Amino acid sequence: MKRKIENTYGYTLKFLLYAVNPIKKKVKKTECIVHQFINEEALEILRNDGYEKQYKFFKKYIKILNKGVIWADADFKSANHCYHHEDGRGLYGCSNALIECESYYNKALKNIQCNNIPKAIFYLGAACHLIQDTTVPAHANVNLRNHKSFETWAIRLIQNGYTHPIKQGAINYNAVEEYIKENTKYSNRIDSTYRNIINKNQRYAKILDKVLLKANQSTAGFLLMFYNDINN
Repeated sequence: MKRKIENTYGYTLKFLLYAVNPIKKKVKKTECIVHQFINEEALEILRNDGYEKQYKFFKKYIKILNKGVIWADADFKSANHCYHHEDGRGLYGCSNALIECESYYNKALKNIQCNNIPKAIFYLGAACHLIQDTTVPAHANVNLRNHKSFETWAIRLIQNGYTHPIKQGAINYNAVEEYIKENTKYSNRIDSTYRNIINKNQRYAKILDKVLLKANQSTAGFLLMFYNDINN
């Protein structure tokens, strides 16, 4: 009975989200600037870490990678982008970031087998979006109450020319599941460390500095994992 109620809630939520979809699409064009920024930073990390061949491969397809990262938020798929750092649940009535990320990653691999590299990179971009989202405290705690404020603050900072000073150190895990779980655990630790800073700008600056680096480095490692998977 509980599961039935949750599923009904999920369907209702998605219906309401689709109803306001034209407004959401306009907003997301701006918000995905952060994800595209992370992709670019991740490629720089690959290059600085000495992965020149891998860097050139992904640089060739960066526009398609970014199309995938944008698409992942279209039509309110973002409702499925949470993953609790302890119990793995998503937003009530919805899927979760791990399920979605594994699905996109597997689609990317299948398209490689079909010799459709552009489509594979597109789905890889969608998977990267989930890796990046799970570094954000709101997604790792399944609490979106202050998420919009933090996201808007980050967008403004990046639009004003911010780049992270550390541009090396790709983080390598062995599976999609490990990336999602480790990112959410890290995100929660950072949130716990700085959540009591009263000044919002100072709090956001501390959190962003840490989680953005994690997003950059884990995305770089995630791209490396994919490259190795398709070349072994």
